[in-house]
Amino acid sequence: MRSQRVFQYERQQDTLIVTPARDSLDVMESDLRREVEALHKLMDTPGVKNLVIDVGDAPHLGSLIIGALMALCKKADDRGGTSAFCNASEGMLDMLQIMKIDSVMPYYPSLQEAVDAVHRSRP
Repeated sequence: MRSQRVFQYERQQDTLIVTPARDSLDVMESDLRREVEALHKLMDTPGVKNLVIDVGDAPHLGSLIIGALMALCKKADDRGGTSAFCNASEGMLDMLQIMKIDSVMPYYPSLQEAVDAVHRSRP
């Protein structure tokens, strides 16, 4: 039986929107690695430079997920783009602020605000 994906994603113009849909605790490491590699390939697609992480559907972000997302943020920066995260519950936002994720990328209350912000941030 194939497990549900950890990450959902979509592309809007030059921005990859990644939504962690569940935690990685019950996912085989090899499956998670394949998903993360696929996201990196999407970030390498010509014309993609920005990243928005929508954490609205994530019940919890484990260290493997956070590490994967931070690597994608670095890739966006290396490509001349920017990153943002959005749509966090109060508990999720507290956790991300304790981990200082908001010092790496800004937080926006909604997906649309985050997408608009990354489009405005760099030419």
